[in-house]
Amino acid sequence: MPNAAVLWCTALNVQKQFMRTVDEHLSGEKSSMLVVRAVENIPEYGIKREDEFSFYIVDAHHHMGREGGHQNTPSSAYEFYTLLWFELKKAAEERLESDLLLFEPVGTRPVRFTEEVFQARDSWSSMAHGWLVDRTIVFPFTDDYSKVGVPDSPSFEISNNRISGWTSRAPHSTRFIGFCRVDPNDAKYGEPNIALREIERCRNVLGLRGLKLHPLAQLFVEEIEQKPTLEVVKRASELSMPIVFDTRNSKTISRIANLIESIHSAGKAPQPSVILAHCGMSPGSQVLYEALSRPSIYGDTSSLHGNDVPVLFETAEETIHSDAFRWSEKLIFGSDYSFLTTQAIDVILFLLSREFPGTPSDIQRILGGNIIGVINEPFHTQHDARMKPRHLITELHPTTQERIRKTLCSQLTTGSIELLSIDYMIPPKHTWPRIPTPSNGNGFHFGDLFITVQPKSEKSELHIWLRRLPGDLVSVTLMDTGSEISPQTLELASGSMRLALEEWLFENAERLADDQELISILDRALA
Repeated sequence: MPNAAVLWCTALNVQKQFMRTVDEHLSGEKSSMLVVRAVENIPEYGIKREDEFSFYIVDAHHHMGREGGHQNTPSSAYEFYTLLWFELKKAAEERLESDLLLFEPVGTRPVRFTEEVFQARDSWSSMAHGWLVDRTIVFPFTDDYSKVGVPDSPSFEISNNRISGWTSRAPHSTRFIGFCRVDPNDAKYGEPNIALREIERCRNVLGLRGLKLHPLAQLFVEEIEQKPTLEVVKRASELSMPIVFDTRNSKTISRIANLIESIHSAGKAPQPSVILAHCGMSPGSQVLYEALSRPSIYGDTSSLHGNDVPVLFETAEETIHSDAFRWSEKLIFGSDYSFLTTQAIDVILFLLSREFPGTPSDIQRILGGNIIGVINEPFHTQHDARMKPRHLITELHPTTQERIRKTLCSQLTTGSIELLSIDYMIPPKHTWPRIPTPSNGNGFHFGDLFITVQPKSEKSELHIWLRRLPGDLVSVTLMDTGSEISPQTLELASGSMRLALEEWLFENAERLADDQELISILDRALA
């Protein structure tokens, strides 16, 4: 029998060839949230009437906490998404009668693993609803827990702790991704680097994966291009954290674009990935589209509704042109709950309408692919690795993945582990499947994923990295997230993998007799 290294080398070579035909193979499984049906034949896309598609939706702009009359918790968010689905169906029926839709929303369904986690405990199962939206990016309000002007104390320290508590504990860790907030003005009240230290704490200790800045609420609109904000944005970028800027007009858009250009020109930090919240409330402004034409600037749809929605998408398609990216890669769906409620259905229904100037692939990018691509890292914190990694390969049987999921859910039921996150892998940048098909899914790889857990018996933080390989094989890599070779991308492509990680996988592959041996090793790792 060939040794494990030879087997892994063969599998790796096959996988590299496999990755060259991305459009045929990287479309994931048909296991997603929003199910839509074509209302007629669409020959240019090879779509037939009654064909059904699944779209994975990520709400990239969602407030959580408490601010005055606004209060939102995880259970409230699920109730909102339940209401949003009800209103979406009702509005869709009206638009179908007027022949405005090309795709009819017909149902929602959870990704299987997420649903199984919610069923692991009775107290969680009561929250198993609101399946229109799969993942939600949550960050604090300018909330009642924040404090301003306290010397050497970050304004949003308590708020960020609460976001971490919600987003890194089961069952909500399967549906939420946490972003933090800081106030660059904190430097005025004490130690000058206090906001920078809070960003570092949120990323390295709490595992929050992005940053929200609110120039209007924190009174630094006029100082966006000055040193305190520049240093905050620069540090977040160094930590691979995308930055959401609350943006209310074209003048603020220009200031943010100038800030990003100055950081890029200095060449001393990675180019920040910046999301202009609400698209600057300026869907008719050329300033917006000039900013979105820059490689690292995106716009989210939160708060836009009514006539602003077609203006945004039609103008973006007409004016954003680049050899490096497609126009639809620069727009991101968001709800702005709880400041706004069901206005988000205007965006979803326009994407499903005859007027939308893009393809089904563009729809999936906007609804979820773009924001996950911007984040593009599995959950992790910064710490010294405490366990030796293992890379296991065995034959993939029809029940292998189900058995792995059941093992993890059993550990959740007994309280043996904490589930910090589930992160599904995505296609390499700019290679999203051109047409999501009924048989091949929508681009998200629900069978290739990172499951991040923390065994209660020790303080290690473990990636369970599950991938299907050509030749009916499955690999499970068990690795402390603090390892120097831990994966740093969600892209399912050998070309996206660090060389050190690729070499380690090649040298350390263990071929197992069957999936029962795999389950036994997994049980011991979690015990």
